[in-house]
Amino acid sequence: MEKTVLLVEDDLDLRDVLQDILESEGYDVIPATDGHQALEFLRTSRGGADAPAVMILDLMMPIVNGWEVLEAIHDDPSLRVPVIVVSASGGQRPKGVATYLHKPFNLVDLLLMVHQSC
Repeated sequence: MEKTVLLVEDDLDLRDVLQDILESEGYDVIPATDGHQALEFLRTSRGGADAPAVMILDLMMPIVNGWEVLEAIHDDPSLRVPVIVVSASGGQRPKGVATYLHKPFNLVDLLLMVHQSC
């Protein structure tokens, strides 16, 4: 059975590369260009077979940013999913997020974190 990864990244090139790599590793990838799309997917998939095993989340995005996604997940337990934050933001690690990678990041580290989360 494939594990689903919700990949939330507004940079098209990075999102495409990460999707290709994750799919080559056997993951089913749901791409989202912003936090709004990510939250919509979480709301429609909650508890279902297509619910993500993990979410890779950028913090700096248009429309709904990663901070807002994390707040929505915190406020609604039915949306909770393990989150791997990947960001160029020099800020501190968001509360409740155990895994944080600064861009540019090591791809092997990201794959290991995804594997451990699934």
